[in-house]
Amino acid sequence: MYLKTLNIANFRNYESQKLEFNKHSNIFIGNNAQGKTSILEAIYVLAFTKSHRVYKDVSFIKNSAEYAKINSLINLNNKDIELDIVVSKLGKKAKYNQIELDKLSEYLGILNVVIFAPEDLELIKGNPKTRRKFLNLEIGQISKEYLYSLQNYRKVLKQRNDLLKSMQKKQTKDLMLLDVITDQLVGYQEYLASKRSEFVKEIESLAQNHYKKLASTKDILTIEYIPSIVKNIKEEYIAKYQYDIITGTTNQGIHRDELEFYINSFPVKSFGSQGEQRTAVLAIKLALIDFIYNYKKEYPVLLLDDVLSELDKTRQNNLLEYVSKDIQTFITTTDLNEIDLEKIVDYDIFQIENGTIKESDNNG
Repeated sequence: MYLKTLNIANFRNYESQKLEFNKHSNIFIGNNAQGKTSILEAIYVLAFTKSHRVYKDVSFIKNSAEYAKINSLINLNNKDIELDIVVSKLGKKAKYNQIELDKLSEYLGILNVVIFAPEDLELIKGNPKTRRKFLNLEIGQISKEYLYSLQNYRKVLKQRNDLLKSMQKKQTKDLMLLDVITDQLVGYQEYLASKRSEFVKEIESLAQNHYKKLASTKDILTIEYIPSIVKNIKEEYIAKYQYDIITGTTNQGIHRDELEFYINSFPVKSFGSQGEQRTAVLAIKLALIDFIYNYKKEYPVLLLDDVLSELDKTRQNNLLEYVSKDIQTFITTTDLNEIDLEKIVDYDIFQIENGTIKESDNNG
């Protein structure tokens, strides 16, 4: 799959911008704060209906505009498909070939995107919520059933927490209703935890090969999925009924799960150097590309946001050689000298200054 065009309106510092892309590599060059990352962010929003940079969607709507719109013509399975996303203070609307979809979950997964940005180090260094978000986004790209179960889990979890808060204040506890809601939660949890476990095993196997190639090492990268409940899920919930009632919240479940990354059995978060952490994240991102291809039989779009300068020449060359063949890649940089263009099969260069983009005449 690849993007043929991108049209954005009222997005970040762009009032209106139309772009046509190379099916292989597209390089955006410019100084910081000129709008390079905003183009990659728009592509990410087009895929996920949300930004990877901000929590509130309205944050990327330009100034006092009422909405932001992203439109693209993509090639999927050798067919052209038009995608539209409109974000306003009233919510989001998604269109597939100009037909508005009732639910965003029907839209997610049409365009698959993998991004590698400086903030992705938080996957290793950040809090558990970041790693749970990673699991949900990446599994959700290839599984509608996972998204559906996750949505229902969250609904039931809210019902359970509301009940627990109300039971805090009551002398008589409605344990029968708590049992019914807990049974519902357990059903979704068993499925979601199983899918997460399968995903981590697949990603680990793929990431190990990429880590060795990127780092030119024999070191072994491993990933451990750590569920908050290992077995006897319903019994664990029942054992903590009183504690949950006292605290007014559900203290176990997939919303408390964790991931841990290791190099040669040592936690990367605590013992890994900055280079090892960055290479581990990059290996995981490349593993995601393979993972999506294995399910979709098409490569996702890859976004590399100001990260090549952070890699030494060996890692950069290994990366560029891997992605240059069949994967449409978008690269942002402040200096073309930071990129070995000979490693890229075919590319277009776009120069960005103050939110104005022009395609360079000096293309590969």
